Amino acid sequence: MSQVSVELRAVADAAYGALNSGDLDGFLALTAEDVEFTSMVAEAEGTIFRGHAGVRAWWETVPDAFQDGPRWEVLDMRGSGDQAILKFRVTGTLAGVEVGQTMWQAARLRAGKLGWWAFFRTEHEALDAVGLRE
Repeated sequence: MSQVSVELRAVADAAYGALNSGDLDGFLALTAEDVEFTSMVAEAEGTIFRGHAGVRAWWETVPDAFQDGPRWEVLDMRGSGDQAILKFRVTGTLAGVEVGQTMWQAARLRAGKLGWWAFFRTEHEALDAVGLRE
């Protein structure tokens, strides 16, 4: 697996920047109109979120649930072409309790925007999701 493309790294950096600053419009601008994704943090785990309406529903479920918003930190990013896996940690305060979770994300770009992503508990699951296991 090679290094992540400049385009994919730029989109990922901008997306996590928008998440960290609470910029929903900025985040939406980075996602395809017909984006599909799953969330491991959302109460509706296993649900497939679709389109910008799905992004908004997820935003209300996850980032808005944290007091002062969550903090997303990318720990590792690897990929090939228009797909990548990212290891990241999300931390924040929920109902007055500090929480943190480390997980893996697999993502694909489509026409320069996030077209698909999913979250996984292990690196192997993320690699398998985008066919990057070596």
